[in-house]
Amino acid sequence: MTMSVEVLFRDMVPLPSLEGDIRRRAQHLERYAADITRCRVVVEATANQHRQGHVYTVQIDLHATGVELVAGVHHRSEEIALAVRGAFDAMGRRLEDHVRRQRGQVKHHRRDEPGDAPVAPLDGETPGG
Repeated sequence: MTMSVEVLFRDMVPLPSLEGDIRRRAQHLERYAADITRCRVVVEATANQHRQGHVYTVQIDLHATGVELVAGVHHRSEEIALAVRGAFDAMGRRLEDHVRRQRGQVKHHRRDEPGDAPVAPLDGETPGG
């Protein structure tokens, strides 16, 4: 299935090299789930603080068959590439979790009734008696 990738830059000049990196990373997300139909990435410079540098926000909105996943990262750095990498790493983890749930590979914990907790014997007592 072919995935459409949309890259938006807000409050900053579009960077062609960064857009190419984003598109490449978006295509790599298909290794987690082949049913991805749309990927929208918004890169925003949210603040320009003289002493602390830019605050970059990268948000990924991903649509797969029957589900919409969103992952975003707020990263305070002059290295926007770190924010992009962090957002795509977060989305990869979300996709892995989504695929595990679809396949039924999620661990189900036994729900204990109140009072079912094991009781350790007191000093001098024998276990079970």
